[in-house]
Amino acid sequence: MATISGKRSRRRVDRRKDNSPGEEQQLLPFMSLSQMRKPAKRASDAPMKKYPMSGVTVEFPFQPYPAQIQMMSKIVKALKEKKNALLESPTGSGKSLAILCASIAWSEYEKNRQLAEETARQVIVLDDKPGDNNKNNDDDIMILSSTTTTLNPSLKRGFSEDDDFKPVQLPSKIIKLEQERRSKSASPAVSIDGEDGYDDSNNSKEESTETNSRVSKIYIGSRTHKQLSQLVGELKGNTHYRPKMSVLGSREHYCIEKKVKKAQDKGEACTALLDADLCSFSNKVGKVVANSHIRKGGDREVWDIEDLTQIGQAVGGCPYFASRTLAESAEIIFCPYNYLLDPLIRSSMDIDLKDHVVVLDEAHNIEDVARSCGSFELTETQLRIVSIELSRVVRHPSIAANSNSNLKNAYQQLFLLTDTMTDFMNEEPKNPTIKRDNYEERRSIWNDKDLLSKLSELHISQSTLNTITSAHETVAEQMANMKRDKEGKSQQQPDEWEEQNDSFANDNIDNGNPEENKKTQKCISVKSHRLFEGLIMIFKFIFSEQGTREKDYSMALIKKIDRQQTRRTKTADWEIKLAFWCLNPAIVFRNMAQETRSIILTSGTLSPLNTFASELETEFPIRLEANHVIDRSQVWIRSIVQGPGSVVLHGTWERASQFQYQDSVGQSLCEISEIIPYGILCFVPSYNAMEKLIERWKTTGLYDRLDQRKHIVCEPSGKGSKDVFEQLMNNFYYYISDAETNQGKDGRKDGAILFAVYRGKVSEGIDFTDNNCRAVVALGIPFPNIKDVQVELKKDYNTKRCKDGEHVLDGGGWYRTQAYRAINQALGRCIRHRRDWGAIILLESRFSEAQNVSQLSKWVRPLCATETSYANAIVDLREFAEKRLGMDRKTKQEKAAATEIV
Repeated sequence: MATISGKRSRRRVDRRKDNSPGEEQQLLPFMSLSQMRKPAKRASDAPMKKYPMSGVTVEFPFQPYPAQIQMMSKIVKALKEKKNALLESPTGSGKSLAILCASIAWSEYEKNRQLAEETARQVIVLDDKPGDNNKNNDDDIMILSSTTTTLNPSLKRGFSEDDDFKPVQLPSKIIKLEQERRSKSASPAVSIDGEDGYDDSNNSKEESTETNSRVSKIYIGSRTHKQLSQLVGELKGNTHYRPKMSVLGSREHYCIEKKVKKAQDKGEACTALLDADLCSFSNKVGKVVANSHIRKGGDREVWDIEDLTQIGQAVGGCPYFASRTLAESAEIIFCPYNYLLDPLIRSSMDIDLKDHVVVLDEAHNIEDVARSCGSFELTETQLRIVSIELSRVVRHPSIAANSNSNLKNAYQQLFLLTDTMTDFMNEEPKNPTIKRDNYEERRSIWNDKDLLSKLSELHISQSTLNTITSAHETVAEQMANMKRDKEGKSQQQPDEWEEQNDSFANDNIDNGNPEENKKTQKCISVKSHRLFEGLIMIFKFIFSEQGTREKDYSMALIKKIDRQQTRRTKTADWEIKLAFWCLNPAIVFRNMAQETRSIILTSGTLSPLNTFASELETEFPIRLEANHVIDRSQVWIRSIVQGPGSVVLHGTWERASQFQYQDSVGQSLCEISEIIPYGILCFVPSYNAMEKLIERWKTTGLYDRLDQRKHIVCEPSGKGSKDVFEQLMNNFYYYISDAETNQGKDGRKDGAILFAVYRGKVSEGIDFTDNNCRAVVALGIPFPNIKDVQVELKKDYNTKRCKDGEHVLDGGGWYRTQAYRAINQALGRCIRHRRDWGAIILLESRFSEAQNVSQLSKWVRPLCATETSYANAIVDLREFAEKRLGMDRKTKQEKAAATEIV
C-alpha cells in the first residue's frame, strides 16, 4: 500500500518503475476529486430548453438524450401519481442531471399548484364575506401574510459513531440558539449569537410560501460523499434551478475543531466538548446559516461540503451543525443513503419521511446496504462494560435510596438482560472447531425456530420485549433530562472534560479490582445507550407487530483466537462476538418505504428488475430499462477466449493462481497498452489477485514491459486509505494530462493503467471521461466469497424462499447476480457521454457462453462478440483504435481552424 510522508508541497512524482501494491509510491500535491472534476458554473444568461412532461415543465440545459427524456418523464409521472419507480439507465447516459431537473421541476410545479389552490380558497372566503357594496373590488384581493420559516424543535442530539453513514444531529445547545433566533424573528433584521443579523425581508414572501405549503421535501441519496459532490456539481454547473438545499455529512468531512478532528471517535469527542461548553464553533452556527454566500442570490447558493466548511472556517461557526439547521428549511437534501435507510439514524436525526420523496442514485447496492442496516453485532467486551456501568448506576445514592423508583427498576431490567447475554456468550459453542491459517474460530448459528427458542432461553420474547423497551425509554429520558440540567450549570474545566471523555475509551475496566465495586455514576454512557438501541431495533424486527420474522434472521455466536499472537506473546484472549444478521433487505427497506410519498431507485445495473423489486418486497409500478446514448461504432466489446500461448482465459480462483494464466494475461495487457493510448482500467476480482499478478510480472519482466508504455497505478486496499486513494487518482489524472500534452514525443509514456478491484472505490462514483479511460479490461467474474458464512446463509435463505413459491431468485441465482452487477458496474466506467468512445475487453472464456453474456447490461449484450483467436482480436482492436484516434485528430484540427477564422 502506498504511504504518505513529508509536507505536501515537497511531494514529487515517483519516476521509478515500481508502483505496485505493498511498495511506497511518491505522490503528487493533494487535490480532492471534487475539486478536479467539479463542473464549471453555467453562465447565468445561458438559455435553458423547456420540456413539458405530464403537465410539468422541465428546464434542461442541453438537448437531452432519449434515455434522459425517458427517465425524466418516468420521474415526473411517479411523483405526480405518488408511486415508486425502478429506473435503469446506462452509466454515462446523463441520469444524474435528469434526476435533478425532473425532481426539482416537479417540486416547483407542486409548490405553484398548492399556492394557487390556497389562493383560490382564500378568494372564495373573501367573496362570501358580507361587506360594504360600495367598496372598491380591488380591496377584495387577498394579501398573503409573511411569516418566517421555523425549525423543528424536536431535534435532539443523538449518540452515534461517526463515519460517512452515521447520523449528524443538532445538539440541544444549538437548538436553544435557534429557539432564541425564532423568538426574535418578528424583526426583519435577525441577530444571532450576538452578531450582526441579516436582512431577510426581501425573502419574506418566499419564506411564507414555503412555510405554509405542504410540498414534499426531496431527499437525494447516493452511496458516498464523492457521488453526492458530483450531484451537487451538476446542479450548480449545469442548471438554473436554485432550490433551498443542504448536504448532510459526517464530522469526518465537516468538523473544523482541532481536538475533535484528532479524536478516534469524533462523535464522542464532539458530544463531550458541547456538554462542557468548550466548542467555540457551536456558538456561531447562526453565522454560517446566515452567510450571504449561501443565501438566495449568493455565489454559493448551491453549495457542497467544501463550500460550507470554508465558510465555517471564515466566520468561526460549525459547518457540521449548520448543515443540519439548513436541512430543516431545505427543499432538496443530499445525503448518503444510509442516512435514510438505517432506522437508528433516522430516529436519532428525527428524519420524518412521511409524504416526502426519496431518490436513491447508484441503488444497485441497496439490497446489501439494507441487510447491513438491519443487522447488529456486539462483542463480549462491550457487553461487559455495559454491565459494569449498570451496576455503578444502581449503586449511585440518587437511585439506590429509592427502591421503588421506575428508574431503578429500569436499570435492573437492563442489567438482567446484559447479565443473561454475557453468560450466554461465554458458553462453549457446540459446533466443532474450525481452523483457518493463523487463527482458530468456533461458531454456532441459530435460524428459524431455533433462533426463537434460543432467544426465549435468554428471556427475550414477544411478551418481554415491551418491558425491555420501556426500561430503555426510561433510561433514555433520564439521560436527556441530565443533559438539559447541565446546560444551566457552570462550565467544566478542559481537564475535567478530557477525563470524562477518556473514561471508557480503552475498554480497560478491571472488574477484579476491589475499588471498582465502590465506583458509582448517575447514568450509562453514550456507547452503552447505542448498544441498547441496536439490540432493541433487532428485537423489534424479529418480534414485529405483523408476526415474528425469525426466518429473516440468523444469530451467530463466534469465538476466535489468534494463534500467531499466541506463539509470539505466549498469551492471547478469545474474541467473542454475538451477531444478528438480517437476510431479508425488505425488513429495512419496507420500514422506510411505507412512509414516503414516492421512492425512486436509479442505477445503470438494476436488472433483473422483477427480482430486484421482489427482494425489497415493494411495488414499483413505474419502470425503465433505457438504451445507451452512443452509436455502435463508438464502442468495441469482445470476450476473448484464449490469450497468448493459446492459454484458455478461465479466471477461476484455482486457474488464476497458475503461472500460465498470469503470464498470458500479462502479455495481453502489454499488447493492449501498446495499442490503446491514455487511460486503461483493469479490474481484478480481489486485492490478493492483484498482488499475485504484479508479483509474477515483476519476476518475468512483463511488469517492466508494461511500465515502458504506461505509468502503473494500483488501487489501495483498506478503509483507512482515503487520502492515499485521492492522491493516487490525482497522479492518474496527471499522467493522462501529461500524455495529452506531450503526445508522440520520444521516450514519453502515453498514459497510465489503473489496476482496480470489482466493488472497490474505482468501480463507481469516479469520472473517467474521454482520455481518462479509453479501455476497460475485465479479468475473471467477481463471485462473492463462497466460504463467507453470511454468503452461505443468504444463499440457503433465498433457496428456501424460492422453494416456498416466493418470487425471488434462488440461492444460486442471487449469487450469480451479485457477481454480474459488480462486473457491469465496472464496465460502465468506459463510456461517460454521447461522444465518448472506448473498448471493453473481457479476458474471460466464460463469456463465450450465452447464459453468461445474458447477464451483462442491456446495452452491452448486443454489442458483445466472442473472439476465439487472440491474434484476430488484437488486429481488430488496433483498427478500431486507429480509426477513433484519427477521428479525434480531425475534430481537433477542425476546431482549431474554426478558432483561427473567428
